[in-house]
Amino acid sequence: MPSLQRSAVYTVSMTFPSKETTIFMAAAASSVVVLLLFTISTNTSSGNIESDTKENRTSTKKWSDKREIDSTSAPLSSLKDSLKFGSGEPMFDYHNVQSTQTVLKMAKDRAKRWMSFQVSECCRMVGQVGGKSEQKRPLLTVEPDFVLKPVNMDHRGIREVAFYEAIEAASTKKRSSNSNEIYRQLFGPRDLRPMSRRETLISWLYGRQKNAPKPTACCKESLILKETSLLRRLELFTPEYFGVVEYTHENLRSNETGNYGTDYNSHLLLHNLTSHFSRPCVVDLKMGTETFEPDAPADKKLREKAKYPAQVEMGFRLVAMRIYNNGDTEADEDGYIYFPKTFGRSLERRDSVKRALRKFFGGSDLPTHVQMNRGKAIKRILTQLNLIKKWFKDNTVFMFSASSILLVYEGDTHADEESDIQLDLGTAKMIDFGRVRRNPGGDFGYLKGVRTLIQLLEEILMESFWTEEYKYLE
Repeated sequence: MPSLQRSAVYTVSMTFPSKETTIFMAAAASSVVVLLLFTISTNTSSGNIESDTKENRTSTKKWSDKREIDSTSAPLSSLKDSLKFGSGEPMFDYHNVQSTQTVLKMAKDRAKRWMSFQVSECCRMVGQVGGKSEQKRPLLTVEPDFVLKPVNMDHRGIREVAFYEAIEAASTKKRSSNSNEIYRQLFGPRDLRPMSRRETLISWLYGRQKNAPKPTACCKESLILKETSLLRRLELFTPEYFGVVEYTHENLRSNETGNYGTDYNSHLLLHNLTSHFSRPCVVDLKMGTETFEPDAPADKKLREKAKYPAQVEMGFRLVAMRIYNNGDTEADEDGYIYFPKTFGRSLERRDSVKRALRKFFGGSDLPTHVQMNRGKAIKRILTQLNLIKKWFKDNTVFMFSASSILLVYEGDTHADEESDIQLDLGTAKMIDFGRVRRNPGGDFGYLKGVRTLIQLLEEILMESFWTEEYKYLE
């Protein structure tokens, strides 16, 4: 690399002898920039030559040989991905104080439209399965069908609020002529705003390439339209959102305040996904091949991988579940059996996960009428999961780290003639959006998990719950 740079400088000085000094300095400066940016790119690359396997070393050497042939285009091509709009950034700029204040105000004003009175009568959610620990604030329920989810006081809290507000902004297009502008200003890619010095350098160097594409107003607008279109579709798969409320639980008082405008009493106001069920059975599935963000510290990545190594292959893990079976000796006084995180982490192979999911739906030895209703519930869930899969196949923008899918079905096996209980009711919803970011190409880890889950449920349906009275159509 240095020898090539010296020969380039020598050639320029010989071609233009009258401007030798000026050209020499310009060429030298350009070489320094190339070296600096190439060093940054090399140091931040996950494919460091010294840590590669023998096979990777061979491919790295081939790439290195190609780079020596064209010393200008290769370093630039390795930086192209970083120039894509919103490449690898959190969806919401939570470091922007003005943006966080605006989003929180929007969320609180939204809640006032739904609840004009002070939230006073809340109780702990009995059916909570994920996120349970003595250190965490519990989910609360409010009549008639609301749930209060505590807002995390670190960056995850404001990012989740912003995600729900982004969905609302994307979904108001028909009602508001300036909804795209609101979305662009608060939730749009940072590329639509001034770049940092490093990004400016990279953009300048990349732009010197012949035929390098130039970002235009047209492609920026198309990106906004792409994102808002995806978010409008995603609204179908998420809990209905009503804003942010302040509530102080009598046994959970604290004056603690977060760094991003939220405090200990801030809660997301969401629709209670179990409110239409008489005996809701719930399982929390953590989706994706990784549960950490790409820029997470190395020790965090190691801890998360150690929790459940099989997640890389499965694309999801079973966090916890709660099923209704009042005839089981292990059931509590309400007839429920709870399977905690330790149970989920013990499922190390595909067949053990499949057995756990079959157990979640009641097992194989069920009365005929119960078996038929459970099969219909699984069909409903599969229909929704296939829609989610289609969304992720179309998604080329967003990545969801540590997000979950909640499966719920009706555990009651008998309904009175006068009741409105649907014994075949089942649903699948996406939850937990504290780590959503932009990622060129989408989220293949989440997509893999949805595909695996669909395959398992289809097998369980055919093996344990299939009857000739209905056929499952994808």
